[in-house]
Amino acid sequence: MLRYSLLFSIVLYLCSFLSLYAEEDHLKVGLKKTVVDGTDINPGDTIKVQAGQRDYILFRNIEGAQGNPVVIINDGGQVEFSTNHWYAIKFQTCKYIKFTGKGHASYTYGFYVRENTNTSGTGVSVDNMSTDVEIENIEVSNIHTAGLYAKTEPDINGDCSFAATRDKFTMYNLSIHDCYFHDISDEGMYIGSSKYTGQTVYTSGCSGTEVLPHVIEGVQVYNNIVENTGWDGIQVSSATKDCAIYNNTIRQDSYRETDGQMSGILIGGGSSCNCYNNKIFDGKGDGIDILGLGNHKVYNNLIVRAGKTFKPEGSATSNPKHGIWVGHVDTEAGSEILIYNNTIISPKTHGMKLTNVSINSYKIYNNIISEPGAASVLGGDNELSYMNISNLISYQKSNFYHTNDQADVQFIHPDNDNYDLEALSPAVNAGLDMSNFDLTTDIDGKTRPYAGAYDIGAYESHEHGISIEENLSLLRSKVKLEKVRQSPTLSSAKVFYELKESMHVKLFIMTLEGKIVEVLVDQKQAASNYSFRIDKKTLSGGFYFLILDCKYGRLSEKFIIL
Repeated sequence: MLRYSLLFSIVLYLCSFLSLYAEEDHLKVGLKKTVVDGTDINPGDTIKVQAGQRDYILFRNIEGAQGNPVVIINDGGQVEFSTNHWYAIKFQTCKYIKFTGKGHASYTYGFYVRENTNTSGTGVSVDNMSTDVEIENIEVSNIHTAGLYAKTEPDINGDCSFAATRDKFTMYNLSIHDCYFHDISDEGMYIGSSKYTGQTVYTSGCSGTEVLPHVIEGVQVYNNIVENTGWDGIQVSSATKDCAIYNNTIRQDSYRETDGQMSGILIGGGSSCNCYNNKIFDGKGDGIDILGLGNHKVYNNLIVRAGKTFKPEGSATSNPKHGIWVGHVDTEAGSEILIYNNTIISPKTHGMKLTNVSINSYKIYNNIISEPGAASVLGGDNELSYMNISNLISYQKSNFYHTNDQADVQFIHPDNDNYDLEALSPAVNAGLDMSNFDLTTDIDGKTRPYAGAYDIGAYESHEHGISIEENLSLLRSKVKLEKVRQSPTLSSAKVFYELKESMHVKLFIMTLEGKIVEVLVDQKQAASNYSFRIDKKTLSGGFYFLILDCKYGRLSEKFIIL
């Protein structure tokens, strides 16, 4: 018995020694440790955070090197936080950090902030002049403020030294990807200062001082899921260059209905970001809000039912919400915005509303807008139902497909929110050639163009591999559009077309620049022969296109008014 008792004591001693060693090893973070300081941590080191239940953790003064960061990883399973602290995870005065939750194959999100019950608390904070931080594979939920907060307040030291103003500090290369943020009272992610044009400081001794907050150069936000946020799903402000927001899925944003904080994605003041390949569903706010500097590319985005549940008792125009809204905070002179190949489904009001008259040029190509709420107020044939553009704005628009009957577009399975295109959709092979825009894939990564031409909208149909020639042959077997017949002595011209089967038809006249000047027909018609008269007095002299759109595609005839 004594022998077994002695052996048991030795085992207990060894276990205690190993546990103590693990706590003292500066590259191993035991469960009770809440502060990890950068002392004796070198570029290329890996800090292993022990799996299990934690309160909070602070990483401070840790510095890697460019191309050789300090890696912080979960060890042995999932690291779970439940706290009432100001934060669950914080980076303070850190540089060149990779924080990754890929330490255990059983967990997609190796770091999990389950909750922060502090009413001012956040999930993850990248502040105190931290820079060059990558965060991947973490989950954050049940937070009272932002799920992730990334910026440094100008008077970070609270002594009126203004150590982090724009002339003294720049944050670089923030990357947030493959993360899951959900059930958060404010923003899912709050990146950069929303007070780009100036911020008032309230520190005692310098209260009321107006300063410029720092900017961020290099922001990558991608492959994230953001669900059920009280305010914006993703907000990026003061990101002046090299900013991209892409491949994110956002659901149910803006449930608190707070004015000025309602969008799936907000490109805020001071930002110049590209925004693409995002899927945004069922938010109460706009799908994408753009208030940045200009020079944005917004493409391959799917926006579904934006603002649809925001004060539904009112009309679509009394409490408006849009698929894409472009407003103004501070716009760079000579800037432009490119909005192309987006699919916008059933927004509460307009598919797009463009109000920033300081943008030098808008280019709006290959977009689908289906069933906007404004159509019920303004009428389905009124283009204002789909795009509300200020009269003071200079823009180019082409290959715009809009309909107040979603069935016309022939999506593969809209009941399951699959808005890829059937092979015979009128949007297939009907897009403007986008080769000069370096558009080589669609929202799901499928090759663009396919079968020789670009499709309209966020998706490029690969459904049946129908060629342009096959599609045109099918179209001509179903519809016949004759050349415009006119006489110099008559004030009208005649249009003839034939439908081989019942279908919805849109027949309209368009200028060579792509502007629709008159819609002759926009309704479902039975199989028959039809004729129409064009009043030549309503058209200025010059060339026009007569265009017939139907579910099989588009036919066009060029004609001239003398």
